[in-house]
Amino acid sequence: MKKLLAIVALWTVCLVSAAEAGVFFLELSEHESREAADSALLEYGPDGEHMRVSRRFVRGSGWRYVVRLDGFEDRESALLAAQSFSSDQGPVQVVEGLGYKREIVATVGDDAGPAASAVAEPKLEEGGLPSAGSVLKTASKAHGGRSGGSRALAKANTLRFEFTSKTVVGEKDWKIRHRYYRSADRARLEVDMLKGDGVSNTVVLGAGGKAWVATHALVRDRDALQAAEMLARFAPETGLLSIPLGFATDIKEASEWRHLVTSGRVNHTGVPHLRLVPKAGEELNPMEGALFAEESGLLSRVTWVTRGGRVTFEFSNYKVVAEDVMVPFRVRVERNGGLVEEVVVESLEVDPVLDESLFGEPEILRGKKR
Repeated sequence: MKKLLAIVALWTVCLVSAAEAGVFFLELSEHESREAADSALLEYGPDGEHMRVSRRFVRGSGWRYVVRLDGFEDRESALLAAQSFSSDQGPVQVVEGLGYKREIVATVGDDAGPAASAVAEPKLEEGGLPSAGSVLKTASKAHGGRSGGSRALAKANTLRFEFTSKTVVGEKDWKIRHRYYRSADRARLEVDMLKGDGVSNTVVLGAGGKAWVATHALVRDRDALQAAEMLARFAPETGLLSIPLGFATDIKEASEWRHLVTSGRVNHTGVPHLRLVPKAGEELNPMEGALFAEESGLLSRVTWVTRGGRVTFEFSNYKVVAEDVMVPFRVRVERNGGLVEEVVVESLEVDPVLDESLFGEPEILRGKKR
């Protein structure tokens, strides 16, 4: 399950090159085996180059494997990220130092109880606006509740997800069609370059730890763990859709959704919306503001202030694709006002019948090479 801030924190970290990596890092979880640590790493979602598994020797216990997130330049940004990764499953340690000179400067989450429910706030703010707690409660129900959204999709036996994305690479426009299939632990992604200099390809994660990549030129084996990490970036519940699909859980677990106030009503895309912002004194909260459609309760827009600038996610054209699964069929991401990616969902099918051949070794791609 991905938390909303995990996406934003990783966006922020990945904007810093390896050469600029900071001296603070997070130890997200510790495990007895490498396999358990690798599995936990996948649960945290796509990370770029800064999340990895390291090991250390503990006298009397042997080797322990730690999932860590590197690249924080100061204590405050590391603490902020730790607050969102911590949960009732265990604390997160903030560590300062390079090489063997390390010091734990904070442990986040070990004494924290369940997040205070925003519903406990008064129902109305000053001026007759509904309280932030009331807005979030309505939004949680609109997004399928805690048992819907991502959790409902995780229980599905099979998924078929098709979408087209537009992005700008350098100064060139790219347009790409994606077809994602999943059956239990197996997955397949077909990438068709419609415009741009990228290469069409198919990646398959099959049974028994087998994985392959196919292009117009070849078919070759691929590391299964790397394939799984890459495929997670395109799955509906762990890619860009993870924000609305995981919303009902995030507002209970992520600190960014606490201590908010309703600042007013605004007209967004011609529809009345309620705007939530952090309370005064909550300077460490990276959220700038979030907009919820007043009639439906659905999240339409959220903006975060990161080290790389202002990152805004826009969600629109919501549709119900299964019980308690509400999906925005259009997503737009901007950084500092410029387009990062625009996604148009063509279809999302839950428990469709999928041909077993989809998850075997693929063939060389045919047709026009792009």
